[in-house]
Amino acid sequence: MDVPDVVRLAVDSELFSADDAPVVETMLAEYFGGKNATGHVCVIATEEHHGPVAVAYYEPATATDGTWYLTMIAVRLDRQRHGCGGKVLQHVEDDLRSNQQRILLVETSGLPEFARARGFYRKSGYDETARVRDYYAAGDDMVLFYKALAASAPAQ
Repeated sequence: MDVPDVVRLAVDSELFSADDAPVVETMLAEYFGGKNATGHVCVIATEEHHGPVAVAYYEPATATDGTWYLTMIAVRLDRQRHGCGGKVLQHVEDDLRSNQQRILLVETSGLPEFARARGFYRKSGYDETARVRDYYAAGDDMVLFYKALAASAPAQ
């Protein structure tokens, strides 16, 4: 996999700023270089003649039993609102369910420009379970979404 193409997808999708690109690049380079932490998973959706169109990265939450974080999901701008993100998210959930995992958590920004992302998670069956004021920066709350993946996970 060409890491720069996936980093460009994440930045171009407006999920990350250009200033954040080195963080994404390091995460993906470590993953594809075999240096990733145990259990981390990266899924890349591609289209013939178009290269990567979506990426998801998820990892187990430390010191938990079956709880995972969706660290990143990004869809190329020209493929957004065409079901691509939903398909990738469904793949992540199905993978975790097939491995008897219980919970998937997603953090996102509370800023107005992330309203579509928050709507996407709600539409996908996630519940807003927490909000931490000024988490990312002054005036930029962290919104935590929760989804039970298994019958044993309590509903929120």
